[in-house]
Amino acid sequence: MTSNFAAATRSAKKILAIEIAGLGDLIHSLPALWALRQGYPDAQLHCLVQTGNASLLRLTPWIDRIIPYRRGTAGSLSHHLNIARRLRAEHYDIAIDFMGADYSAIVARISGARHRLLRKSGHRQGHYGWHLLNTEVMEASFTDTPMYEQRLRCVEQAGFALPQSRFELEDAAVASNASDRGNYVHVSPYTKLTRKELPPEQMLQLLVRVQQDFPQTRLVLTCSNKPRELVALRQLLAALPFAPWKVFAGTLDIPELFGWIKGAALHLGGDSGAMHLAWLAGTPSISWFRHFGNFNAWVAQGPQHAVVSSDCGSEDFLHGIDIDNIIDLAEKFLQMPRVLPRANARFGASNQRLD
Repeated sequence: MTSNFAAATRSAKKILAIEIAGLGDLIHSLPALWALRQGYPDAQLHCLVQTGNASLLRLTPWIDRIIPYRRGTAGSLSHHLNIARRLRAEHYDIAIDFMGADYSAIVARISGARHRLLRKSGHRQGHYGWHLLNTEVMEASFTDTPMYEQRLRCVEQAGFALPQSRFELEDAAVASNASDRGNYVHVSPYTKLTRKELPPEQMLQLLVRVQQDFPQTRLVLTCSNKPRELVALRQLLAALPFAPWKVFAGTLDIPELFGWIKGAALHLGGDSGAMHLAWLAGTPSISWFRHFGNFNAWVAQGPQHAVVSSDCGSEDFLHGIDIDNIIDLAEKFLQMPRVLPRANARFGASNQRLD
């Protein structure tokens, strides 16, 4: 452990932050990234991020350069080699990773950074790269503590000041008209894995109940541009006995999706990036989860957010969720005044590069 890491590397000119997991991981890394920005005010801060999540960082002009990375893409050897060459050409002084995973530790080593500050892997995860490839180590237990707090503890351990948890974002434009704000429910039916989704017939039942029980609200449905989700959404729309107010079938980037979620009265969805965006925006949310070891580290926290979970193991869909329970919670949240969002809006000119 290197508690004086921040002081010892204060003269660093170029820092690489590695965040190549999912959208939820990227959102939970924002306060730690902001702490790095404060710790190195005169250095360039670059972020390597999955291509599909890169647009979120348009809302963080204090990150100087965004490097999109297609992780795990079949036939992408040339892409990985190109990324490796580009990282080494930057001559980074520091590479920092909060994930505690082997592949991110390997990226840190490939970058050629002299100082590689990596999070120690959890003892149940079976990762060893952090041990072989780091020069300095951060450690925080992979417990039920919210993940953004875990990553802040890592940064604090390395000697960075943490005045408060801050999600520093440019204010995302709300995509709907002012008169529509708070008058619709946003639904994200799909996730990366079908086993995290409600069965199609149950999702259909839920949407019908929302339309019947809350006729004063309108429905906005969104999904990603992945072929499986697009097919599933077409089938769902064909089975619905009504037409939702708005449907965005893979056409929104993350800031646009954030804007629609921010303007909603309520968000409904599974364990996905949209859930984390609702939490970030301060939009009340009801999410369905498969119960696992430290799922409380990832669920939306606060009185405006509820999680319904199931222990029913299945490889196809998430079974055992009570629709009546979701409707009862929706009635409660639709009557509840909203609290301030997690995000702290800030404004200013940006010289950010997206490569």
